[in-house]
Amino acid sequence: MLKRFVEWLDELLADEGSAAVVRAVVGLMSFAVLLGAVLGNTVAKAGALVAAIFSVLSSGLLLLADRCNLVRQVEMHKELVPRYSKIVADDRHPSYAVMTWEEYAAIEPNGDARKQVTIRAKVLNDLRVLRLVQGCGWAQPARYRRKVRVQVRKLLVGDLPGASLTTTVAWLRNGQLVLMVHLPEPPKVGSELTIAVEFTWPGMCAPLMRDRRPDRFQLRFATPVTYARYSVVLPRGYNACVEPVGFKEHQNGYSCGPVSNEDGRPMFLFEGFDLPVHEPVGMRLDAQPGSGVGSIAQRASAVLRLVICRMEYGLTALRLLFARRPA
Repeated sequence: MLKRFVEWLDELLADEGSAAVVRAVVGLMSFAVLLGAVLGNTVAKAGALVAAIFSVLSSGLLLLADRCNLVRQVEMHKELVPRYSKIVADDRHPSYAVMTWEEYAAIEPNGDARKQVTIRAKVLNDLRVLRLVQGCGWAQPARYRRKVRVQVRKLLVGDLPGASLTTTVAWLRNGQLVLMVHLPEPPKVGSELTIAVEFTWPGMCAPLMRDRRPDRFQLRFATPVTYARYSVVLPRGYNACVEPVGFKEHQNGYSCGPVSNEDGRPMFLFEGFDLPVHEPVGMRLDAQPGSGVGSIAQRASAVLRLVICRMEYGLTALRLLFARRPA
């Protein structure tokens, strides 16, 4: 009898939802109270109360089990989404080419971060979904991952904000976040597309700010990228030592170092042209509170390196342009 009752309750949950079960429990409790009031017997009242409590507890346990089952199914489906999306992305030709990638991260003293990523891409093929992978450099517990918030919107001409886009978020076993951005309709082939992604990421830089351990801020692309930059802003009263990742100092086309910031907070910038494929490039920061690094001379030297890097890249581009012209 209990088995048939559970099967009936499962069918009720599938057809009507949990609201129907709650209404049934409230009805049973009302009937029990009414029965106790009519009979006027203490034993009858106690029995009605016990029956009502038993009904509430049983329904609560069944609802909890049903919710746990649904959560497990959703988590299983979320694990399948990044796996098969990567297979599809690897098997087909690229649908878009990233022209510029600009990433900005503002870090708080407790390690929380607010990230903004602006992507300008040229559509090469039928484009319906963009797949982006983000990480924080350490194995975050689930309580941190549940609080990560993502918002994506399309940018119009002049970088005016457009409508928000539908997203699917999944977590890989190594702690990386896979973001699927769904476009309402495929853009025209040959057109340009600009999207802005905002992350609110608790504890993203906890090792850097709390444990005083160096952290990497790097980029890695599956297709060639013309230009990319990564700006990292530390809290006031902090500074950092910086070193390149994936390239050598004074290498043509790459630079990293401290730069000036309008609000007075210490800021570090990586900048690169014609970035390689499947190779991480960026910078490694070692933050210290109230440290003496990042003096005016050091900042001026870093700015000078950025200017020289851009001039060298511009001259190289001009030489290639004139070399391709017919005689």
